[in-house]
Amino acid sequence: MGTASANQRTFTLAPPVQPTTCQGKASWLQAAITYVTLTKPRVVGLVLFTAVAAVFAADRGAPSWSALVLLLVSGFLVAGGAAALNHYFDRDIDSAMSRTRLRPLVTGQIRPPEIVLGAGSAMIGAGVLVAAAFNPIMAALLSTGAFIYVVVYTLWLKRRNPLNIVVGGLAGSCAVLSGWALVDPGLGVLPLLLAAVVFLWTPAHFWSLALVRVDDYRRAGVPMLPAVVGAQQAARLVAVHVAGTVALSLGLQRVASLGPLYLALATGGGLVFLWMGARLIRHPAPAAAWPLFKFSGVYLGLLFFAVLLDRVLGGT
Repeated sequence: MGTASANQRTFTLAPPVQPTTCQGKASWLQAAITYVTLTKPRVVGLVLFTAVAAVFAADRGAPSWSALVLLLVSGFLVAGGAAALNHYFDRDIDSAMSRTRLRPLVTGQIRPPEIVLGAGSAMIGAGVLVAAAFNPIMAALLSTGAFIYVVVYTLWLKRRNPLNIVVGGLAGSCAVLSGWALVDPGLGVLPLLLAAVVFLWTPAHFWSLALVRVDDYRRAGVPMLPAVVGAQQAARLVAVHVAGTVALSLGLQRVASLGPLYLALATGGGLVFLWMGARLIRHPAPAAAWPLFKFSGVYLGLLFFAVLLDRVLGGT
């Protein structure tokens, strides 16, 4: 039998043990890790960090602990639930891709898969309800982000349009706006610009990964842009989004009167990001695309950390 069956046997047919044994503890830990992977913790963690930075920016660096806890709990429930639904709806194409073929729903570690459908939907509902009890606008933005990611991106565009991730990037933008709305429901120019940074950054991040995994996407029949237009054209479009992201991040310094620390971090990170984008144009291959993909996550985290530090330190 195939890999999925073998993994399923390992997970579900292990001999019974006493809960107090080391083996029993390891089994519970393995099960917990398996379920946590469904929430895509690295992706969701970065999304939540941008939202937290937006809270600090909106509250001039002095948000309450209760506000941060509310954001983290409701944000994790909604984003993690949406990620779990992505696992559920994409389990067929995940099985055809080397990058995702070991995900729990592909290997059969979680059965029946409808458990994830119910749990993911319940997480989103719970997160929205928690947020709505304190801030209806924040709840509306969180639910909009989940709708874009699950329905618009995963169910509609991902398998139909090479620009799928461009629209999907709006989900991350909603996370930033939800963080700001927790403090200031007005949503002025600065939060919209912070959301625009995430929107421009998203295609550069995911298309650089797709350049590395282009054969995966072709095998699965997913029209991710590099699999449709070719490596050279995709590299140019990645570089355009890199340049747009860096330009907007530097423009934030003037519009939002951010201090020299923000400017230094944004400039340093931006120069590295631009260099990697230019390198990718010269060498549109995995050897250049993979480092860009890895650094892009670091860059976005650094940029929002710079915003957070600026507000905490008062722009000094």
